Amino acid sequence: MLDQLRAVLQEHQLKATRQRLLVLEYMMTHENHPTADMIHQELPEISLATVYNTLEKFVAANLVIVIDGMADGKRHYDTAEERHYHVINTDNNDIIDASNFDPSTLIKAAEEATGLTITDYRIDLYGHPDKK
Repeated sequence: MLDQLRAVLQEHQLKATRQRLLVLEYMMTHENHPTADMIHQELPEISLATVYNTLEKFVAANLVIVIDGMADGKRHYDTAEERHYHVINTDNNDIIDASNFDPSTLIKAAEEATGLTITDYRIDLYGHPDKK
């Protein structure tokens, strides 16, 4: 797996430091939409500042994305390897991955409305359980 992680970093033009490899491995093997604090708790040998800096480098390189707007006020991260959208439970901040939606109609409508060519997108939906 180490060779695969190095290749991913190289593909994104990032140096394969030990810290980056560890954070990337965590991101690739956990589906928990972690915060920097959560990663630091699992990898205490890496300083919290280094975790934050590493995540920001990953975001800049389009290796991970940020999920903002959470009620907990924290930035959550997710790998950007497969297209999907997020449904966020506003009662408990659970982030649910979903991919049963074809965004092409929305993208086409956005292009027609703005005259822009849409090159990327992120969709986050927010909701809560029905309280019956």
